[in-house]
Amino acid sequence: MRVKSLTFRIFINTFLVGVAVYFVCAVIFIDSFYRYFEDKIFSELENECDYLSLLPDFAEIKTGNRITVIDFQGNVIFDNQTDPAEMENHASRAEFIEAMEKGKARVSRYSSTMLQKNLYFARRLENGTVLRISCRQYTAGVLVFGLSQALLCLLAIALIISGVAAFCLSKRITSSIEKIDFDKPEENETFIEFLPFIKRISDENFEKKQREEIRRQFSANVSHELKTPLTSISGFAEIMKDGSADEKTMRSFSEDIYNESQRMIRLVNDILKLSKLDEESITMEKEEISMAEICLAVIKSLEPYANKKNVSVELENKTKERVYIHGVPAVIQEMIFNLVENAVKYNKENGNVVVKIENVDLEKRYLKLSVKDTGIGIAENQQERIFERFYRIDKSRAKDTQGNRTTGTGLGLSIVKHGAKYHNAKLSVRSNPGEGSEFCLLFPLG
Repeated sequence: MRVKSLTFRIFINTFLVGVAVYFVCAVIFIDSFYRYFEDKIFSELENECDYLSLLPDFAEIKTGNRITVIDFQGNVIFDNQTDPAEMENHASRAEFIEAMEKGKARVSRYSSTMLQKNLYFARRLENGTVLRISCRQYTAGVLVFGLSQALLCLLAIALIISGVAAFCLSKRITSSIEKIDFDKPEENETFIEFLPFIKRISDENFEKKQREEIRRQFSANVSHELKTPLTSISGFAEIMKDGSADEKTMRSFSEDIYNESQRMIRLVNDILKLSKLDEESITMEKEEISMAEICLAVIKSLEPYANKKNVSVELENKTKERVYIHGVPAVIQEMIFNLVENAVKYNKENGNVVVKIENVDLEKRYLKLSVKDTGIGIAENQQERIFERFYRIDKSRAKDTQGNRTTGTGLGLSIVKHGAKYHNAKLSVRSNPGEGSEFCLLFPLG
């Protein structure tokens, strides 16, 4: 079992969200702050330029900003910081071109160090020259570097707050879980986010109670089904032990003991099959199976029993080609055997059973196997329960149509249901009392 720390998970998530929000806000603040002061500087440069444009001479002006005058050809004719003769032609400068076209221009350029920017404001004068004033401004990177200590302090505070918040929040969550009554989870007062968890516990409790009820009923039914033949065997054996029975009676008792013991063996075998299907512990490999071949084998094996009951069994193969399904042959054969055997057992005199195989297209392609009989039928309110273990519609169902006790275990349809589930097949039944029944299995193809 892997153990994880809820506090650490909450801490990490809280801290990362806090840091992300913190840095996004810091970037927005610094960018807005920087742009605001840049606009202020440009406004000051523009005001200074307007003032200087009214003066006849700039040589005596004392200012920390750089003043440059450029003629209409781009030649520098005045600069208060550098000899104009040593300066290159400015005709290609963006601020000069824009000032000549629009009358004024605002331009910024990074210096060679990338830590400073040069801000230029240029205005075209009435005499055709361009007056340009510029100054230097530190970039946002320098501003961030200058605030690094404050930013790190805030980061450390965020770290501490995240840790405390994570600890308190995890304690509150775990204490809420500890207060849950797992036997009656729906009666607890809890957070709305815990509702799926509470519902799952409630469902598991319900399923657990259902499993316990099924297990209890199953144990009672097994005990009852085993007790009947054991009582018969014990009674026959007691009479035989006394020696009071004649040879003919002894032979009859021996036959009855044999039949009852065979019934017990079949019951135990069916219980083992169901247990394997329940636990999905079948060790046999799934393989490609021809449904037609298995149906023919089942019909042939039940032919003597059907003839004895005067019931005809036929196979209708509606598939245009040989179709295979992926499954366990022994389980599929047991399922079909139980369906056909029941169709024969509960049929009428001179009745018939039709086993049909066909391809159907629903949401996807299926192989449909149906077993239809002309028997006694099943009432609608009983059709869901017939797949329960040992369930009998009434006591008369424990006997065949001639009133003889059947040798079935009462687990056949339950094996069919669990076998269908094991093979991802869909099982359904349609029936009306006195009109026969039709059981259908849909096996997915591909």
